[in-house]
Amino acid sequence: MPKIEPILYFILLLILPLCLIGQKRDVEDTIVSALISKSSDENSLQINIYNQLENFSNNSDKRNFLKELSSYALRSENLNIIIFSFFLEGEHYYSENKIEEAIQKFKEVWLRSKEEDNNDGLLLGSIGLQSMYAHIGNKDSVEFYSEYSKKSFTKSTNPFALGFYQRRLGTLEIKKGNYTDAITYLLAVIEKPALQNSCLKSLALTNIGWIYEQLNYSEKAKIYYLKAKKVSARIDNQSYLNFNNLKLAHIELFKNNNPKLALESYQNLEKVYAGTNKYQEGIIYGTMGFAYLKTGDDDKSLEYLIKSRDFFERSKDSSFLCLPYSYLSHFYANMGQFENSIRNAEKALLIIDKRKLFDERKLIPLDALAFSYKALNNNEKAFAFLNELNITKTKLDNKKNNVAFLEGQYELLESHEKLKIAELNNQLLRKDKIIYISIVSILLITLLYTYHLFRNRKKLNSQLKTLNILKSNFFANISHEFRTPLTLISSPIQEALEEPELPQEKRNHFEMASRNTKRLLSLLDQLLDLSKIDSGALQLQLEKGFPTQMLAAWSDSFSYLAKQKKIEFEILASDKAKKGWFDRDALEKIMVNLLGNAIKYTPENGKIEVNISMPKEHINFYVRNTGKGMTKQQMKSIFDRFYQSDRFSDGVGIGLSLVKELTELHKGTITVSQEADQWTTFSVNLSVKKSKFKNAKFIEASENRIVHPLPKQELDEVYHPQETKDNGLPILLIVEDNPDVQILLFDTFKNSFKILIATNGKEGIEKAVKHIPDIILSDVMMPVQDGIVLTKTLKNDERTSHIPVVLLTARAGDENKFVGLEVGADDYITKPFNQKILKRKVENLIALRKKLQLRYSQEVILKPKDIAISSIDELFLEKVQRVLDEKLSESTFTVADFSQGVHMSRMQLHRKLKALTGLSSTEFLRSQRLKLATQILKQSSINISEVGYRVGFNDHAYFTKSFNKAYNCTPSEFVKRKK
Repeated sequence: MPKIEPILYFILLLILPLCLIGQKRDVEDTIVSALISKSSDENSLQINIYNQLENFSNNSDKRNFLKELSSYALRSENLNIIIFSFFLEGEHYYSENKIEEAIQKFKEVWLRSKEEDNNDGLLLGSIGLQSMYAHIGNKDSVEFYSEYSKKSFTKSTNPFALGFYQRRLGTLEIKKGNYTDAITYLLAVIEKPALQNSCLKSLALTNIGWIYEQLNYSEKAKIYYLKAKKVSARIDNQSYLNFNNLKLAHIELFKNNNPKLALESYQNLEKVYAGTNKYQEGIIYGTMGFAYLKTGDDDKSLEYLIKSRDFFERSKDSSFLCLPYSYLSHFYANMGQFENSIRNAEKALLIIDKRKLFDERKLIPLDALAFSYKALNNNEKAFAFLNELNITKTKLDNKKNNVAFLEGQYELLESHEKLKIAELNNQLLRKDKIIYISIVSILLITLLYTYHLFRNRKKLNSQLKTLNILKSNFFANISHEFRTPLTLISSPIQEALEEPELPQEKRNHFEMASRNTKRLLSLLDQLLDLSKIDSGALQLQLEKGFPTQMLAAWSDSFSYLAKQKKIEFEILASDKAKKGWFDRDALEKIMVNLLGNAIKYTPENGKIEVNISMPKEHINFYVRNTGKGMTKQQMKSIFDRFYQSDRFSDGVGIGLSLVKELTELHKGTITVSQEADQWTTFSVNLSVKKSKFKNAKFIEASENRIVHPLPKQELDEVYHPQETKDNGLPILLIVEDNPDVQILLFDTFKNSFKILIATNGKEGIEKAVKHIPDIILSDVMMPVQDGIVLTKTLKNDERTSHIPVVLLTARAGDENKFVGLEVGADDYITKPFNQKILKRKVENLIALRKKLQLRYSQEVILKPKDIAISSIDELFLEKVQRVLDEKLSESTFTVADFSQGVHMSRMQLHRKLKALTGLSSTEFLRSQRLKLATQILKQSSINISEVGYRVGFNDHAYFTKSFNKAYNCTPSEFVKRKK
């Protein structure tokens, strides 16, 4: 080997560092150059640079990359890249908690951008400075840069700058606890097409997941963390993947109560974070300790909780130090060491309050404090902390409700993403063989995924089938349980109705009870049939006979009711001699339900048509009726179980659902159609071919039963109470659409009141204005206009504002009661009601009005505030006073002039004044004149006969007589007394 001269060593030592420096620059330039080469434009370059920066796992690598980026930017003299590199340096200082250095960098970005009129740089600099000043609590600077960033945002088109601004605003709103606004900003980030493969989208998804996790939407949170993982995988960011795995493990531990699964994840992540001195290392130790506590491994639990506490105490990161203290408070409470538990919980709360951390972090220490103080028999403190815990949970629930309405927004975004994926797939089909192979691989994965979905769907269907069986059994059992007490109720009712000497009033009540008992039994039968159909236990009992004859006979049973309602009823039946296989009970229920609905919804003088035929081996029949018809939405949902066309409909919405189920069981179809001239048609097609039915029971001809029409008494009209004549009693207006409730209320009050009856809110308003009743009893749920509208209308009309209104409703609950009382109802009573209590409430309201009338009689001067029942009444009485002040002294001023002056009819004025003062219009005028006379007599020495003329009496003798009757003395005697 030849010798190398010493001089050559010296030359090599000089050259080698220069070579290494050049090699290092080449390597670093290679990273930046690679980013430039894969970026289509400057906007995508910024996104790729930010992705690369976030991919570095340690700060030294990040600093080196930022130095090289700055060097490249200065060499290239590209102003946008120079400003962007300065901004990233500021962000890096912020991540290291070097706030002063970060502020200096962001100011450099802001000033340089303002000088160069660079709007994107102004936006980045402004949001950076806004964040820093928010961190140190400088409100004036926050406000200044906030306004600047808003202006810059409206002008910017840079997707990174826009996305970063919105994501940073989202995190600031999270810190304030404004989750609704935060989600709005974060959703805007993930919607941006240019950011689909960016760290910004991954971070925004993680932030949304965190919000849903705090609000106990664990499944929703999990979805967003998984989406964030998907984006992180696409951009190959392992640190983001690890963080999302950590959050998913938290959900399993704290939300799904699955500590074993959480521990598996934590143990894998411990290997990643151990020794890194990142805050995640301390969090891993704390949550592992909490998980071990949940699994019963107390030694391991304490070991890891102490490690977590020591980690954060060394790092002096007091924000996260509250976590190990919270977990330790829970640990010691479980161990029965309540004093230790209290000390750690108090430390945790002190940190949370001092650093103004999220309310969610208070839940564990507050729970531990309440539990520990309770165990130490300090009930006062236990209750205080329990109360604070409940308040905190309520706050979180309120935030949860505010966020709930935003859930649908991202679903719309997902559909846009799917469309974009579809477009991308179309482009991939035009690529070369390698891409075709990729597509085949994707298809195989998709097939495997589809197979997985199929298996899951099969499992789900099995579970749903089990659930349906349980539900059907429940309906069957509860139907049977109700049947026994209903039988015990109906039997004595029928016995009572068979007594020939039963008084008519009691007969009406028993008939009402009988009708409603039969209705309940019918509903139970329908529920039982539906449960049998759902469980597959309902077997058709098929017999061979003449189905068209039976359908015609059942239809004819409704002719009497149609005649009573003045409905034209037409039955057209052909093919009566043809035989077929059918289930008599199912056929009867189908026809009876359809005709019952037709009768119910056809108005007076309307028309119903039934057409029955039997072509080949099918029964075809339709029931059509006139009326207001149905909307498209109603026709779409009419066969759904428990659907009601409107909230005032009778029944519970199972009749037509049962008809559809029975029709399909009978191998048939049913449809509904609406014609332009308001005809509604239900068309039924049923098979009568024996071979079509597999699991049915076939009855021999000898077992056939004879068809009977439906019993006529089941179709009789309900007795309607008649309004009572004027009997000198107070007037009660009953507003109720249910005839049976009308009967009950009528019989309750008929001896105490003159009774008027209205069947809906509109009719009730009209009768109230016309008759001015003394009190109104009104149902809430009624057609045309309901009881709430009635109350609001009458209470805002000066003619009727004084009338007490009592609302009767089947809707229980304080919320419904509040709505009624808010519009002015005087009382709100839920059904079923006690008749004695109702009578007492009505009597009390009438008595209260009489007390107000008595107060008027004792007043010398009319004082609206003292006798008014409402502000409307006060305005009315003030109007009365104005009219009296102007006209009372005129002897020609009559009741007719009085009613005209207050814009009411004489009857309305009479009833209104009678209710407020207890006096008729004439008596009220005379009373006011006499009261005015007493005032004049007290304050003046004018002639007594002149006083009478001055207050409107043109006959001195009549004045003296009236005065004597009112005050038990003559005017002269009155003057002497006062002296």
